[in-house]
Amino acid sequence: MGLRITLKDVAARAGVSRATASLVLRGAGRVSDATRRRVFDTMDELGYVYHRGAAALRTQRTDVVGVLVTDITNPFFAEMTLGLETELDTRGFVSLLANTLDDPRRQEHLLTALREHQVAGLVVVPTQGTGAALIDKLEAWGVTYLLATRYLEDRTTHYVGPDDTCGGELAARHLIERGCRTLAYLGGPAGATARRDRVRGVRAAAAGKAEVVDLPGETSGRGGMELANQLSEIPDGIVCHSDVVAFGVYRTLRDRGVPDPLVVGFDDVAEAALWEPPLTSISARPRELGRHAAEVLLRQLTSPSSDPEVVLVEPELVVRRSTGGTPRHLAS
Repeated sequence: MGLRITLKDVAARAGVSRATASLVLRGAGRVSDATRRRVFDTMDELGYVYHRGAAALRTQRTDVVGVLVTDITNPFFAEMTLGLETELDTRGFVSLLANTLDDPRRQEHLLTALREHQVAGLVVVPTQGTGAALIDKLEAWGVTYLLATRYLEDRTTHYVGPDDTCGGELAARHLIERGCRTLAYLGGPAGATARRDRVRGVRAAAAGKAEVVDLPGETSGRGGMELANQLSEIPDGIVCHSDVVAFGVYRTLRDRGVPDPLVVGFDDVAEAALWEPPLTSISARPRELGRHAAEVLLRQLTSPSSDPEVVLVEPELVVRRSTGGTPRHLAS
């Protein structure tokens, strides 16, 4: 077995100091691109492997950020994570992604595991029903954290998420301008803050202009299909809790023989533009949301503040053909 290659060996071969080689590995400091490439090329040449675990033992912190999401199959969280990782990468951090399945017990287990990995900080999309006990635990641990997309009503914390009330208003206003006089909001867990805020926005825009019914349900395509089947009367326009719900709603309405239903989704995932007809959606701009989450967390890591930093990302209405039809009360 050959001698173990050390960072000192890499630095000597690359013609830099050990301190400079260390800065390159950690993505820290001002190091020229040429020097950075030379150090990495030398690492490859010598077969050097950076032992992050040992570095964590020395510093009691890693350059890893733990990210907990509730549903890794949801395209929204994929986009959010991409924005987060892109920003973290510019600062020399990497993410460790975990999926809670929206299960509080699994969330607790994963948070403990991430703590054991000595992550530098945490970005947490809380599971449904999460309360102040989670915040108490994180603060007792002394870990830097923020919540994303779901906030806690009984505690104010660092938070980054979409302005859901504004999103609901945008969706309802668009449908009303298309001539809708009856609206439905379909999907989302009954107690979810995002759902509550969106419904509030829908009702605010519809006040005195349209009747609104809302049905909570599973945030999935199957959930959308089930909710559409629960509608005894088809409304003029439908706002769905997510694009995935909208796909299920649209499929069931077409199966029921409803011509050209006016449907708006939320999230504006990539598949929305590929759906037939292409789906009108409220873009929560998940990549931008992820980028903001990384920025807030990194600020707290470098300059901790006791004052909660809250960033609400303004949504955008993306109009496509799913709202191009004629409202039912005008078509009949």
